[in-house]
Amino acid sequence: MIRGLILTLVLVLLVLQFLASLFETALYAGEKIYFDHNDLLYTRGWLYYFKWVVKPLSAALALGLVLPTLCSCCCGGPDRRFGTCGKAFPSMLAFFSVVLTALWAVIVGFQLRNDEHTTVSTLFNNTVSSGVFVYPLGDGFSLKNDCDAAPFPQIDHGKTACRLLKAESGMAIACLGLWALTFLMSVFLFCTVRRGNKIKPVVV
Repeated sequence: MIRGLILTLVLVLLVLQFLASLFETALYAGEKIYFDHNDLLYTRGWLYYFKWVVKPLSAALALGLVLPTLCSCCCGGPDRRFGTCGKAFPSMLAFFSVVLTALWAVIVGFQLRNDEHTTVSTLFNNTVSSGVFVYPLGDGFSLKNDCDAAPFPQIDHGKTACRLLKAESGMAIACLGLWALTFLMSVFLFCTVRRGNKIKPVVV
């Protein structure tokens, strides 16, 4: 019963992760298209390309883990046909979830690390000094930024671009949280399976 409840929670988390990662990928692509279409400058570094790898990978792995989880839920336990027998499925789930948690933590970590470099005051000062506004698409965007404060209202498409960047930053934090919760559930599932194997009666 406990195993079934955990598997149900894992399934819900993976479905939410797939939807969130898919939306985050589409949002990131939409930002690039919007910026390019309106000739808005944005940063391009290794983190910019790193995001292009992590976001679709997160969606693909979440979707790929849904099938064995769903099979386990429907069968009432581990299914040998999908390699989910015993500790194999919890271990696989824990491995992928901890890897994705780490990858998303890099994105969110740089987003927070660059916080003081992407606040409104710093962006405004850089705009005044250089005369050119460069959006931190490849660096992360602080959620503390106010899209109604300068310099965004004074820049063409500034408010819309700011809202897109804030939405991307918020979704990145959500994806990190979902993978972290999935890893936690995989640990609980592993412990439940291990405990169940210990108390399983021997049939002669």
